Order: sequence, then C-alpha cells, then structure tokens
Amino acid sequence: MLQSVRVFVTFLIFALASWLFGTASFSREVHTLDQYHFSTPRGLQSKVEFWKKIYSEHSTKHAVIHDAKNMDIIYEVVYLGEKPLSRRARERKLGKVKKKYRNILRRIAKTKNKARLKGEEKRVYALVKKNFYRASKNIRAQLGQKDRFGEGIEISGLHNEEIKRIFEEFNLPEKLSILPHVESSFQSGAYSSAGAAGIWQFTRGTGRLFMRVDYDVDERWDPILSTHGAAKLLKSNFESVRSWPLAITAYNHGLQGIRRAKRRFGSDITKIINNYKSRTFGFASQNFYAEFLAALYVVKNQNKYFPNLAIKEPVPRTSLVLPDYIHIRTAMNYFGMTREEIVEANPSLRRPVVNGEKRIPKGFVFQAPIRKTDNLVARYSQIPQEAKHRGQLRSKWYTVKRGDTLSEIALRFKTTVRSLQNSNNLGRRNRIYVDQVLRLPRKNFRHQPTFRLAKLGSSKRSTKVVSYEVRRHDNLSKIAKIFDTNVSHLTRLNQFQDPDSLYPGQKIKVPR
Repeated sequence: MLQSVRVFVTFLIFALASWLFGTASFSREVHTLDQYHFSTPRGLQSKVEFWKKIYSEHSTKHAVIHDAKNMDIIYEVVYLGEKPLSRRARERKLGKVKKKYRNILRRIAKTKNKARLKGEEKRVYALVKKNFYRASKNIRAQLGQKDRFGEGIEISGLHNEEIKRIFEEFNLPEKLSILPHVESSFQSGAYSSAGAAGIWQFTRGTGRLFMRVDYDVDERWDPILSTHGAAKLLKSNFESVRSWPLAITAYNHGLQGIRRAKRRFGSDITKIINNYKSRTFGFASQNFYAEFLAALYVVKNQNKYFPNLAIKEPVPRTSLVLPDYIHIRTAMNYFGMTREEIVEANPSLRRPVVNGEKRIPKGFVFQAPIRKTDNLVARYSQIPQEAKHRGQLRSKWYTVKRGDTLSEIALRFKTTVRSLQNSNNLGRRNRIYVDQVLRLPRKNFRHQPTFRLAKLGSSKRSTKVVSYEVRRHDNLSKIAKIFDTNVSHLTRLNQFQDPDSLYPGQKIKVPR
C-alpha cells in the first residue's frame, strides 16, 4: 500500500512538473514571437559597429578598406569623388589601395624587430597587432550606404504601417519590418544579379513557395503582397530553428544550410559565424544578422543621423478582386487610369499583361489610388459583358533546336528578346537549351502588340523602370542587350554624363 502511494505521488509530481514545463515553454514561444528584444550577441559587436558606420557615416562616394574577418580593423576610407568613376577606374583605384596594405602587412610579417617599424607600417602594426600575413589575405572594400539608407527611410513611409500590421497578424516581432533596409533600401524595383526581386529580394524559386510567381503575375514586385511572403518565410524559419538570429540569417543563406550549422555548433550565432564552413556561407551570410542589428539601430536613431528626411506618406487605395479576365485596355477605359498608373498601383502585373499580350487574370486583386478611382465595383459593373472573359489568351509554343539563339527566335516570330524572357521566366543570361519548349508572345492582337510597344522610338512604350545592380564586366552595351533597349536610351534614362562611368554595385535604371 505504501509503495502504491509513493508511486502515485511520484506520478503527480512528474505530471505537475511536465505541465509547468509545457506552460513555461508555451509562454517563452509567445514571448519570442511577440515581444522579442534584439540585442547584439557577444562577439558580434565589431561587425555591428562596422555596419552602423556604413549605413550612417559613409555615402556611396566612399569605400571603406577593412579586414573581412576583424571588422574593427579599418585601414582607410577612400574618397571616390563627386562623379562616379568608371568600373575599371574604380577597381583600379581601390585595387591599388588594397595592394598597398597587402604589401605593408607582408613586410611587417617578415620584420623580426617590430620596434624598427615607422610611418604607415607602424600604424598598421598597431592596428592589426598579430597574424599579419593572414590579414594580408582578408583585405576588402565596402561601399558606403548612407545616402541610399536615407532614401530608404523616406520611401519606407509608403509601406511601413501596412508591413507592421501584417507582421502583427503573423505574430512576428515588429522590428523585423526593417529587413528591407538591408535587402533593398526599400527600392520596390530592386533586382539583383542573382535574380532576386522587390523590397524583400525573393528569388523566383523561393518566391513561388510563398506567393504567386507565374507568366501573368509576379507578386515579388509588390511591396505589400511580397511582405505576406516574407512573413511566412520568416515564421517558417523560426519554427524550424527556434532562434531569431538563426532565422534571420537563414533568410539570406537558406534554411537547410543554417539547420546544418545548428546541428554542428548549436544555436549560438557567433559560433556559427566564426566556425561554420560552407562554400555558400560567405561574407554576405556571415554579416547578415549584424547588418540587421545595425539597420535596427540606425532606424531607431534616424533623427540623429538623418535630421532632414521627408518621409513619404502612404497612398490610400481601393481594390477589387476581378471576377473575370479583362484586357488592360478595358481597365484603362473603365477605371479611368493610364497604363502607367495601373502599373504603379499594381506592380505585380507582368509585362505581357501590361503590354496587352495577356489579360489581367481572374481573381487578381486590382488596386487603384482612391484619389483616382473611388469605387472600382461600380466602374466594373459598367464594363460590357463581351469585354469580360472566362479564360486567358492562349500562347503559342516553340521547341528549341540545336543552334537556336533567343535573338534569332525573336526575329523569326516578329517579337523581342525581352518579350520571350518575360513570357518564359528566363534569366538575364538568355540561356536556352535544345528541346526546351518556349511560350511565344501573342502577336497581331487588336491592342498594342509587343513588338510595337518595344520600339525605342514609340511614345506608347511603357515607362516602367526597375533598378539593376551593375555586375563585374558589365557595360552599357551589354546591359542594353539584356534589357532589349539601346545605349542612348539607358543614357537618357539615367542622365549619364559619362556613359562609361559604370562600376560594380552601382544601381541604374533599366526598362522593365
């Protein structure tokens, strides 16, 4: 009997402890999602301080020469001049500075009596302190971002309120809403060399997991629709790794890589950054969380660093879920909007829809500024039945043969390379392969065929532009070919005084 009582009491204690532990775990989870306070982990202070300087002290006219591992070591801040240098001139100038410090460090490494060091060698010796030869391999140049960051704060006013509401709906920390400052400086037309688009910089593959990315609609370009996708991705990351520093880093690096890192080194983000070795876990991924913390600090203290900003106000909009497929010309006529106004209010519509090759799809949430169109439902009811359609315009298809190029196919079917890219979600490198089935843009339709809209001299050509980040070895001729335009148009669009003054990392405007 006594033994039974002891067993029963032990069971009660175990059950009570389990219940308390479960309640505590649940409380921690809610606290983590809803009230998380981001602080700088031990060991990341130097990285965070470095990115604070990049965001708040140095503009894109400056390049910071620093150690890629020990961010406390800043050798020099190089002034690049008021006018942007050409790519080659910029690389040549920074290359000389990096070579100078590389040689200094190697001379120091070979010097046995450090007391004899003088001038620059003595200064660098005091700065680096040890492992001089290793440091000579870690010299890196980082372009300042202060001007872009300030512009991003101004633009963020358009979307901040709605982004925070969405994050609250997903029970996510509100502070995650500053991540677009790190990703894109809130440039809705931002497009990276890796194919990442919009303020949240989703690649096409990742975007399709959380939003609509197809031939008609690409929600990555819409700041609000893509925010829903970002919220889903961030929450999914957190539920997998149970750590916000890891979940945020996974946003940049990828969840599977961070899960592997966690299995090896635990949840300590500093240990992972310092010890995890992977071909893809490079400088960007190692610094992403530090950049987030630095951006969080600068935004919080924006009046200190950017005292005269003009924060943009949100544009009140009305919306309508389209019950049918309609042509953009129909939307223009009955909603009282120009093509450019429709694109501005509905940035997720892809070029074939905007040009009229495809219809605005059924179920699409069409948006319009209230100042322009106050009642979409009433206006939609005025559209005649024959202008409403049950299906999308069908596309023709072509199977790629050996020796084909995209430009030859475009010429053969009286279309443009850009239209073929948009119709087939092709990358910027125009890569096609034998037996690939390409969707051909429609032609000879009644309203605005693509090849007419694409003519550079046409006044009806869409004025929608996006941001393109210049890559190494780019020039205006190469970029013009990629975006199916010409050098003179790019020069006018960007108001270049020197068309050859391109440099890697530079953001320029290109036709979408």
